[in-house]
Amino acid sequence: MKKWLAIALGTGLVLSYAGTGHAEKADKKDKTKWKMVWSDEFTKQQLDRTKWTYDTGNWIVDAEGNAISPGWGNNEKQYYTTKKDNSFIRDGKLVIRAKEEKTTDSLGSYDYTSAKLKTKGLFSKTYGRYEIKAKLPTGKGLWPAFWMLPEQDKYGAWASSGEIDVMEAWGSQPDKIAGTIHYGENWPNNKYTGKDYHFPDGGRIDQWHTYAVEWEPGELRWYVDGNLYQTQNDWYSKGKNTATNYSYPAPFDQNFYLVMNLAVGGWFDGEVDETTKFPAEMEVDYVRVYDLKNRDYREPVEPVYEDVTLPDGAKQPLDGNLVYDQAYEKAIKTITDGAQVLDPTYWNYVTLPDFGGKGSVDVTEQDGTRFASVTIDQPGAQNYAHQLIQKISLAQGGRYEVSFDASSEQARTIVAKVGGGAERGYTKYSNEEVIDLTPTVKRHTFTFDMAAETDLAARLEFNLGLAQAGVKIGNVRVEQVPRGEIDETATKPALSDGNQIYNGTFDQGAMDRLTYWQFDAGQTKGTGSVDPVTRDFTFKTKAQTKKGQPATLTQRGVQLQENHQYVLRFKADSKRIKQIQVKATNADGTTAYLPTHDVPLTKQTTTVEIPFTMTQATDLNSQLQFNFGLAKGEVTLDDVELIDVTPVEVDRSPLKNGSFSDGLNFWSSYVHYDAQAVVSTVNDAAKLAIASEGQEPWSVLLEQGNLQLVKGQTYQLTFKAASTVARPLEVTVENASYTRYFSQIVELGTEAKTYQFDFTLGQDDTAGLKFLLGKAAGSPFAAHDVTIDDVTLEVK
Repeated sequence: MKKWLAIALGTGLVLSYAGTGHAEKADKKDKTKWKMVWSDEFTKQQLDRTKWTYDTGNWIVDAEGNAISPGWGNNEKQYYTTKKDNSFIRDGKLVIRAKEEKTTDSLGSYDYTSAKLKTKGLFSKTYGRYEIKAKLPTGKGLWPAFWMLPEQDKYGAWASSGEIDVMEAWGSQPDKIAGTIHYGENWPNNKYTGKDYHFPDGGRIDQWHTYAVEWEPGELRWYVDGNLYQTQNDWYSKGKNTATNYSYPAPFDQNFYLVMNLAVGGWFDGEVDETTKFPAEMEVDYVRVYDLKNRDYREPVEPVYEDVTLPDGAKQPLDGNLVYDQAYEKAIKTITDGAQVLDPTYWNYVTLPDFGGKGSVDVTEQDGTRFASVTIDQPGAQNYAHQLIQKISLAQGGRYEVSFDASSEQARTIVAKVGGGAERGYTKYSNEEVIDLTPTVKRHTFTFDMAAETDLAARLEFNLGLAQAGVKIGNVRVEQVPRGEIDETATKPALSDGNQIYNGTFDQGAMDRLTYWQFDAGQTKGTGSVDPVTRDFTFKTKAQTKKGQPATLTQRGVQLQENHQYVLRFKADSKRIKQIQVKATNADGTTAYLPTHDVPLTKQTTTVEIPFTMTQATDLNSQLQFNFGLAKGEVTLDDVELIDVTPVEVDRSPLKNGSFSDGLNFWSSYVHYDAQAVVSTVNDAAKLAIASEGQEPWSVLLEQGNLQLVKGQTYQLTFKAASTVARPLEVTVENASYTRYFSQIVELGTEAKTYQFDFTLGQDDTAGLKFLLGKAAGSPFAAHDVTIDDVTLEVK
């Protein structure tokens, strides 16, 4: 076979593919042909390093090389190496070998070695057919995979920029594999959808099989041995500073590179056991990438959504509400033992001793509304140490709105979400919504799209742990709502990065990428469009117009505050057109806030900055308008932003209760389920009694969030800390998207020591100070106590 392939490669191998098999049989009339454009047949004696490079180690590191998370973020136990006994060529096949052997580095010790190969920086591609022929190992805790990641993370951190899993297998379940896509927002608000493939006729992963994905604009198709077993075409991507989703088919419209690896342990198949045999080997006959030969790639078609109907047997909505017993007239079932089963129809209060929670639930009435009133005796070590849960039925493709009234004994947060149960791996269908509560009852609302397969036993969860204050929740509704169009002219609060302009990068919303903008050609007969590759707006006109209305590009609903100072910034270039004009006015254009400003242009792209002060009364529905004139030519715009630069009074001491004299007020803690710890205050100091530090740096942490930090300010952080067992402590300052502005590891000893550091903010942001006391160099530690006191964060 290898000799034949070598000849075929020289002539350009063409694959005429019409899949057959027991799964979703491919259309036999499909005459699609694929031409191979890249491959590795592993015919050389050594791995071809012009095609493959390696990931090494056990930790995820950032761009500066700082350690972020062990176990590759998945609790994996192997240490990846470049050693020849972990990856090598044998008899014309690549072998990735996992071995049970100890190794260490500066970050820790590991019990297994393996290899992870990738083509990043060497080969990446958008669209095509990606195929591997492989024989996979079996055994509990073995996790072989062939998958793809974006070359540039064009849309942001994982999973905003996407991931394509062509094949991944459970070593303990050799009769099946899975294909999956990951997308959505930055972790933890990522989403995934996929499907398992079960081999027919006793087939197993430890036999030779061919796994492939065919990727076209707006569609991915998965095959095993030619059998089409799933098609995906519904996904989205949203950045942290965007007003809406990136235009479909983002994130799957950019170059992805290839990855293949054999992991040991991790969340996917759990830990190895005594039945797992080492060394374990993943064998690869070839990896091939094809391009379409006899037709163009399909045009992407944005998903169209209609109201969906739940099947028979589902909990059907009552008066539009998928939540039953809204007034708590039925008894709320209390679950205090993991062996107990949730009431499948009505409300459940769950507080399991495994997570340190202890409390009770009653029903109370306030202003005519009945509330589930949760009393918290012990807050527990997880936000899910106390839960109010009802199972509901959700249909794939539906958009759902969750709404409820809530209050608390004192200011605190809770986490609300909708997701799957254990049989769905507790996957999230909605984001994890952090809800701020006060003693005043307020209405809270969030929406989500059900991208996963229909779930008749989804879980609506209110996670109430980690804080002592009791919580009341009432008038809960989950309703299907239409996927309405965006009101593009509505008032627009500033985005999280301070930009007052929505979709100033012309890559969001509908597939024309002009959502929030209104283009008017006037009398120019010109066109205004966004290039799908360069993602910039271009105005073109082929004829000089003598008179009449010029072409304009307008954004309405811009918020301008009286006496605030602004900077309008954008990039522009032109062909033939010498200048454009820009202005900001009220909604009908009769009052100028930024008077008409002439902007000279050339062929070279330049960044234009125009400062101005809003001297009129506040207008939350003003408009920004670009005027392209009447001349023949072309103008390109991009990266439009309007930033409020009004000097603000700086909170010189944003951190509160650093002396812990008010207990843990303003502070929160988190203990992952793989760790055991109790967080309290003793003698006006924070005490973390850690029985097991878990498998992640963040498995045990103490945090104060909601710190309003200001760009350009230098902050001085000071704290005192000690540990009954010598160990490292990692302290960070990071925002909700885990962007770190400061990170430092200090070595704690039995004597309390004061630590002091300075750092400067590169942008205005709301951040949190975190003390990470989970897994670290030297883990595992014996049971120990860590004390933290006298924490200050002040402008220097």
